[in-house]
Amino acid sequence: MQVEPGGVVEAEAPGGDAVYGRLRRLIIEGHYAPGTRLVEDRLARDLGVSRTPVRQALARVAVEGLVQLFPNRGAVVRTFTHADLVDAYDLRAVMEGYAAYRAAGRISPGQLADLEAAAAALEGSLQQHFPTRQAEVHFLVEHNQRFHNTIIAASGNARLKALLPVVVDVPLQYRSFNWYTREERAVSNFFHRRILQALRAGDADRARALMQEHIYRGRDVLLESLDEHATTGVHQRSSEAQRD
Repeated sequence: MQVEPGGVVEAEAPGGDAVYGRLRRLIIEGHYAPGTRLVEDRLARDLGVSRTPVRQALARVAVEGLVQLFPNRGAVVRTFTHADLVDAYDLRAVMEGYAAYRAAGRISPGQLADLEAAAAALEGSLQQHFPTRQAEVHFLVEHNQRFHNTIIAASGNARLKALLPVVVDVPLQYRSFNWYTREERAVSNFFHRRILQALRAGDADRARALMQEHIYRGRDVLLESLDEHATTGVHQRSSEAQRD
């Protein structure tokens, strides 16, 4: 038995897929922070497995861009610069905007129902009680992904569906929702509703414009939060230095 972050106890599951899934979750949810060096022996102890499946899992998360592999240094959890974030969100806005444009003429009643369910879950979360902040963020990311992934699937473009997971950095979604205020979540919910209305109406241009504005607002929240945390860190280090 292994204890996951947040106190969830899971039985050890054999096989490379299980180890990869657990490692990916630990990185995505911030248990291993950006810049952390991932040592195989330590990971094997944390996950309760041998080094072989850990090595295989590291190779898989490296392909996803969650970690970077360096000669003589091993694996390090990926960090993001300001420029990285701007580039990633620019690409995401173009690609998901295009997905929404295509989906407007192709989306099925079942997919519209899925969007309605995801939007309603996110709206209801503002009044919902969660046992931990981590549980709340996990819920928000899950239903946000459900909303966006449904639109991508509805676009009917297989290449777009394959490429977007590389562009949409899941760890950034967790960090964004960690920093979202209730007001910012309400704005995000507002955009989900307007996007859904445009798709129901078959208005491709409006669906694309709304999706792009929605993504850029999310980018702005993340960048502002990162800047605030960086400034806070500088002030804390300055204060510590003055005390020394």
